[in-house]
Amino acid sequence: MDGTSSELGGKGWKTVHSAPDDGGQEGVVVQVSDELAREAVKAVLLEIAEALTVEAGYAATFKDRVYSALLHHVRAKFLQGCSLGLAERADVDFAWKMLGQVQARVRGVPGLVAGMIEHGD
Repeated sequence: MDGTSSELGGKGWKTVHSAPDDGGQEGVVVQVSDELAREAVKAVLLEIAEALTVEAGYAATFKDRVYSALLHHVRAKFLQGCSLGLAERADVDFAWKMLGQVQARVRGVPGLVAGMIEHGD
């Protein structure tokens, strides 16, 4: 392990070093392709769906129903109704920033995940 990680910030992907490198830089802003940004949103939504599903006491195999409901919500709230593949990059970046809040809000509503699983999106 080289002590680096990446995170998506307001100006693109940022490489974060756990210890300063020889140049004393704490991070470097790197541009990320649209495709990679969209895939990152999908991957994190899937992780969130699986975590919420298991936390609600359901088998992880039901995560597809929760993922579908979360994706519909993200499309409506952050992607101006567009699919992730057709949304503007600025909207995709905004959705990325909001994923933690989406997860927290869903967690905060008792029975919401069960409703997604039992009754669809």
